[in-house]
Amino acid sequence: MMRARFLVSASALCGPLLALALATPAAAQQRAYLIWLDAAKIDVAKVMGLPPAQNSPEHRAEFEKVLAISSARTPEREKQAIADQYQTLNAFVNGIDHAYVEGTHRETRLLMREAQVELAILLKSVNRLTSRIRPFQMWNKVRVKPCPGGRPEGTSFPSAHAATAALYATLLSETVPELADKFEERVKSYDESRLVCGFHYPTDLEAGDKIGRVVAKALLADKTFRVRFDETRVETRQAFGLK
Repeated sequence: MMRARFLVSASALCGPLLALALATPAAAQQRAYLIWLDAAKIDVAKVMGLPPAQNSPEHRAEFEKVLAISSARTPEREKQAIADQYQTLNAFVNGIDHAYVEGTHRETRLLMREAQVELAILLKSVNRLTSRIRPFQMWNKVRVKPCPGGRPEGTSFPSAHAATAALYATLLSETVPELADKFEERVKSYDESRLVCGFHYPTDLEAGDKIGRVVAKALLADKTFRVRFDETRVETRQAFGLK
């Protein structure tokens, strides 16, 4: 039987995280509450780079691209894009033709959630480096119309959705290489949904994709994570109807 491991929920990344920092001895605060990775060994800012400057020709070209994509969306594509707003393993794999059974395979889901929390903490450490305005927030002669429902807040750069998709695809491909191409196709459609809704620019997605893959590879290189990861291999393959 697998040993249970401390799991930080995604909801614990805001207020409770600060409370924990205040209640924890200084010596224990040297690591940014990551489960496995050492944040000092991953230069997130260097991996991502910087987005084009506001109102630069590159930025305007990106805006026009998002405007064209979002304006041309069909009701069906909008519906899928709205569904893709959820950053969960189920939301990611639901866009793939597979035999995955939603709501089962507990250890696989827990491990993927832990990996996502690891990624979220790293992204939170660089969110203040930029204050890029999202496409639908831009005042222009023609406005980008966002998808109905909840609208994301904060900086547009980088895209946490793109980072999550890249993280999932990299980890799943390690265990289920037979479906690697389908995982990558899903990354593209999942990322495109952010353009369809007018929530991100292409360079936001590129930056998120880069850091998501770097974090996934760093996790796979970590001995402790790798033990857990290998323990879930059989379960993960079963989840996709494979032996």
